[in-house]
Amino acid sequence: MRSLLIFVAYFGICFLPECFVSGLTFSTMQNQKAIQNKLLKEYKKSLRPIFNQDLPVTVDILFLFRKMHHYDVVSGLFEFTGGIRLSWRDFSLQWNPKDYGNATATRLPIDEVWIPNIGVRNPAEREEFMQIEIAGFSVEVTSKGVVHLRNSGLIKMMCQSDVTYYPFDSHTCSLVLAILNYNSNEVKFHTKTQVEESSDFKDNGQWNVTVLGSRISSAAVSVHLEIRRRPSFLVVNIFLPVIFILAMNTVVFLLPVESGERVSFSITGFLSFTVFITILTDQVPHQSNPLSILSSLFAFQLANSTMILICNVLVVNLYHRTSNINSSCLLAFVRLTRRNTRSKAPVLKIDPKVHPDSDCREPNDDNEFDNGFTWKDVASVFDKCFLFAFLSSTFVPIFVFILYVSHRF
Repeated sequence: MRSLLIFVAYFGICFLPECFVSGLTFSTMQNQKAIQNKLLKEYKKSLRPIFNQDLPVTVDILFLFRKMHHYDVVSGLFEFTGGIRLSWRDFSLQWNPKDYGNATATRLPIDEVWIPNIGVRNPAEREEFMQIEIAGFSVEVTSKGVVHLRNSGLIKMMCQSDVTYYPFDSHTCSLVLAILNYNSNEVKFHTKTQVEESSDFKDNGQWNVTVLGSRISSAAVSVHLEIRRRPSFLVVNIFLPVIFILAMNTVVFLLPVESGERVSFSITGFLSFTVFITILTDQVPHQSNPLSILSSLFAFQLANSTMILICNVLVVNLYHRTSNINSSCLLAFVRLTRRNTRSKAPVLKIDPKVHPDSDCREPNDDNEFDNGFTWKDVASVFDKCFLFAFLSSTFVPIFVFILYVSHRF
C-alpha cells in the first residue's frame, strides 16, 4: 500500500504538469518570439504600411491633457504634459493567432517598425517644428495588423496672452500637431479623432485648464485649450491692499492739520501705491494691445493720488494763512457750504461802490469782508469737499471694474 502511494505521488509530480501545459491556449514566450521573428524578418520600415502606395495611410490620433506645469503670461511660454495615442493599420504585421498559441497581440520596438513622426507646429523654441520624443517606447501590434502607439512627454509651446481682464483673465491656446516626415497625400489623420482630458489629470493651483475641443484636417490637428487664472491669490495679496492704500490716501482730509503729519501721510500712501503698481507691471505683458483694464485703473488712481497730495498741500497752506480773506466768491462758497452747520451765518456787507454786475469784488480800505470767517474755516470747508470728491473718484471706478469683470468671470 505504501509503495502504491509513492507511485501515485511520483506520477502526479512528474507527468501531470506536462499534460496540463500541453493543453494550454494562451501565448507563451516561445510564441511571442516566433511572432516577432516572423514579422520583422523581411520588414522594411522605410515603406509606408499600405499595399497601394498611391493611397495615404490613415492615422487615428487621440490627444490627452495630463498636467499643466507653467504658463508665463509675460513671455507666452506654456509648458504642460500631454499624451498622444496613435493607431494605424500595417498590412505587413499580420499573423494567424491559431498558429501561435492564440496570441492576438505582441509588442515591437519602436525603431523596428514604421511610425508617423508627430511634431508641434507652434513650439516655444526657435525651430519651425518640435518633434515629440518617442525614443524608448514600444508599439502594440494586434494579429490584424493594427498598430497602437502611446506616448507622453513635456510639451512647450507659445500661447498669445490676453490680460484685458487681469487678474480675471483667460487665454485660449491652440496646440497644432502635424506629421513631419510626410505630406497630406501620404499620411492623413482620421476625421473622427477626439480630444479629452486624461483620467489622471492633475490640477494646477494657479491656473484652471479646460480642453475646448479640436479641429482636424488631413495633415494637422489643432487642440484648443482654455487657460483661466485662479484670481484668489492676486485679489488677496495685490488688489485688496491697493484698495486699502487708496482708502488711506483719501481719509487724509480727516486728519487734523495741527498734527503736522498730513503731508508726510499723503507721501507715504503715494509711495506705497507706486510700489504695488511696480509689482503689477512685472506680472503683466509689456504690450499695449490689449492693455489691461486694471493697469488703466491703476494709472488713473496714481493720478488721483497725485491730486490728493497736491490738494492736501493746498489745504495746509490755506490753514496757516494769517491775512484777511479778500475774495467775496470764496466767502460765499464757505457760507454756502457751512450754512447747515452754523446757526447764525454772518451777513455779507455789500459795497455800493462796486458795480452791481460784478460777482467777485475786491475789499475797500475798511476791510468790509472781515465778517467772522478765517482761513481755518476755509481749510475746513475744502477738507470736506475734497474728501467727498476723492472718495467718489477713488471707489466709483473700482466698483465699476469689479462689477464688469465679475459679470464676465
